[in-house]
Amino acid sequence: MTTSSVPSNRLPPGPSIALLQMPRYIQNPYAYHRAQHARFGDTYRLQTLNGPVVFTRDSDLIRQLFTLEASQFQPFAPEVLTPLVGKHSLLLIRDEAHKRERKLLMPPFHGARMRTYGRLMQDAAQKELDSWQPGQTLKLQSAMQRVSLQVILRAVFGILDEAQASLAEQKVIALTDSMNPVTLFFPFLQRDFLGLGVGPWPKLVRARAELDELLFSMIRSRRAGSAGDDILSLLLASRYEDGSAMDDEHVRDELLTLLLAGHETSALGLSWLAYFLYRQPETLAKLRAELSAAGADAEPEQLAALPYLDAVCHEALRIFPIVAEVFRTLREPVQLGPWSIPAGHTIGVSIWGLHHRPDLYPDSDVFRPERFLERKFSPFEFVPFGGGIRRCIGAALAMYEMKLVIAALVSQVELRSISDAPISPELRGITIGPRDGLPMRYIGKHA
Repeated sequence: MTTSSVPSNRLPPGPSIALLQMPRYIQNPYAYHRAQHARFGDTYRLQTLNGPVVFTRDSDLIRQLFTLEASQFQPFAPEVLTPLVGKHSLLLIRDEAHKRERKLLMPPFHGARMRTYGRLMQDAAQKELDSWQPGQTLKLQSAMQRVSLQVILRAVFGILDEAQASLAEQKVIALTDSMNPVTLFFPFLQRDFLGLGVGPWPKLVRARAELDELLFSMIRSRRAGSAGDDILSLLLASRYEDGSAMDDEHVRDELLTLLLAGHETSALGLSWLAYFLYRQPETLAKLRAELSAAGADAEPEQLAALPYLDAVCHEALRIFPIVAEVFRTLREPVQLGPWSIPAGHTIGVSIWGLHHRPDLYPDSDVFRPERFLERKFSPFEFVPFGGGIRRCIGAALAMYEMKLVIAALVSQVELRSISDAPISPELRGITIGPRDGLPMRYIGKHA
């Protein structure tokens, strides 16, 4: 229950030396949440540079949080994301503007229109697999990033020209590679200290400006030419309820959001999933058997409906969620279970913590897809895409892509890890992926 007159600020416990927390978090967000939950329990409080944050992995409290009214909260620390996606991004706007924008953007990510991207996803995966040579050492994360970028560039922009696609791919990768978490989380570092144009912040600013130039060029060209069935055309043609349209800057911000959130998350999810599958021969064999039974000519929709394929994708996102938490900054006081949280505080769902609760997920560090066949988890127990009215708009599309690309991969190729040592997670801007890009050796075609 929430109330605008919470009687007292009874806050959960948390670490006392605030200056030490952010460096520890940046080093490994998963390990940080593991340590804090072990020390303080399901809910703890942390003082950050962006204000006080209460983290919870309690599913009952998460239910409360995800059912708050839009008027009760706002996006957390918009200054972290604004340099990346712009002030008009769906990730940053709130209240009626968010509701209106979400309604406008929803159609391409669901239903029949989303399913039209199935062949596109399979073609992008096939193109990447065909470029590999037996014995080649590759960074799987980079390979999956190329696939996801090809999908998003064609789905969002309708780009078919190889030269244009290659240029766009270079610009997007340059921006994602410049997203230094230290710079993003410490705003006072967002400057060119020596005036020489060197360092993390100038690098990000240049990469963003170059991508902006390309995006505005595409927007102008599409306005002047004929419309297609891609998302850019839909954005330009769509109208709000009052008949108004998006201006170029607004369209640019949403395109940036779709590009960065849409390709990076899918690539990292695919990388983690491949990491597990090729280390667990029994699991890989079971998935291959299901795919084989579906037939080589199975339609994308048939593949996406396969239960074990669905389970392995969910299990990878459970163990290594692509973002470690989602946030709500309170605009009014909230009684969250036993805790009285004042306005101005932020409540963060500890996704990693929730997905590793031993009562929900026994042996939580073990990759065991069967757990998703044995029971159904509620939207407050399994939250890889967040929840409530701000749940990731591209969740269904991301899962669709993950299933079709991993199906193509495991059906056709044999990979082997370069090392038997576990791969550590690494914070990449605001997402988390395998350190060193998951180096693997391509053995050859799967017999």
